[in-house]
Amino acid sequence: MLVPFLAVLLVTAAPQSLSTDRIRAEQLARAGQNAEAHQLFEQLVHQDPTDTESRLWIARLDLRMGQTDDAERGFRSVLRDQPADIDAAIGLASALLRKGASAEALTILTAVESGAGENADLLSALGRAYRRNGDDRRALEYFTRAHALAPSDPDVASGYEAVALSYGHSLLFEGFAARDSSDEHTSSGTLTASIRAAPRVHLDGTVRLQDRADVSDALGGGGFLWRVTRAANVGVHALAGPGNTVLPTSDVAAEVISYTGVHEFGGGVRHLSFSGVEMTALSPLYAWDAERTRLDLRYTYSRVHFGADYADARDRSASTQESTGDHSIFLRETWRYARRSSLHVVYAYGIESFEDLTVDRIGSLGATTLAIGGTFTAPSLTRMTATWEHQRRSNTSTLDRVTVSIVQIFR
Repeated sequence: MLVPFLAVLLVTAAPQSLSTDRIRAEQLARAGQNAEAHQLFEQLVHQDPTDTESRLWIARLDLRMGQTDDAERGFRSVLRDQPADIDAAIGLASALLRKGASAEALTILTAVESGAGENADLLSALGRAYRRNGDDRRALEYFTRAHALAPSDPDVASGYEAVALSYGHSLLFEGFAARDSSDEHTSSGTLTASIRAAPRVHLDGTVRLQDRADVSDALGGGGFLWRVTRAANVGVHALAGPGNTVLPTSDVAAEVISYTGVHEFGGGVRHLSFSGVEMTALSPLYAWDAERTRLDLRYTYSRVHFGADYADARDRSASTQESTGDHSIFLRETWRYARRSSLHVVYAYGIESFEDLTVDRIGSLGATTLAIGGTFTAPSLTRMTATWEHQRRSNTSTLDRVTVSIVQIFR
């Protein structure tokens, strides 16, 4: 009787041990201990090669650890055995999206969509795939459905917000207050409305007001942003203020940006007209945008032509020059410490912002600027940014400025 009893005990204990190991492996995976969880799931599959759930976990962990090819093989293996497995389809599509095969990822996801019902993970994956294929309208539709089903899922929420922020209509207010070393105060406010006129085209209108001492200037105009492809944007704007004293009387600019993985390349050209002064600037741009950090670099070469009637109260010698060239650099590092908030620091030499460039700066463009600020994006699709900057100009004067911007997105 003892031998049969022991045999029964061993048979009944094996599934319990297997269940305990799986629970432990899933706990390790959800705690972020990927290597340990991966090893334990491999042991489970070695014990039972038909354990589909453990095979899926291995592929998910491969993807999480950056082993995209291994993850792809793992998900395809599950789909060969179970072609209708939703989790395997989502995982394989995620691996393919990382490799840039967005069209194939979309094909796989749409093939299982009809039988999946209202699955938030699948809808979110379809949203990512449509966005990678350049269809922001469909991407927003799927992310909206996924967000309604799983509003607390951080991945779903971040995908929904990212598409809405780039695709939706928007209203931007930006204002600053500045004081220089001579105790002169300057305040400025800018209001910009952007309307999605077509799936790939936004039209915008801008009004800018600035007060300094007894001078009040205004600029107004508009432009467009055209997403030529998913990886290339073209923007053009033109503003005018014919009676301005300090701000430009006209500001015309065009910019092209191309995206390749984590890299952004581009450039812009800008022409500003002041009373008696014409400025043309060329600016190549580069940005490196990883998951948690972003670095923006801009170099600008500007050429200024002084008219015969130009006279700068701070540097009258400039009025005798016909034209002159100048160089500027701008560096901004951004850290995303949390999903909704980020911190940025800025170093700039020369022209740090064309939007705030005034005629009195033309004769002395060499300024050093240090700035620090933060951005917070609320679930209501409201993005708020505050920045403090300190600037030391080439004529030994200094300036401190606080800038606040609020962007509200409307779907």
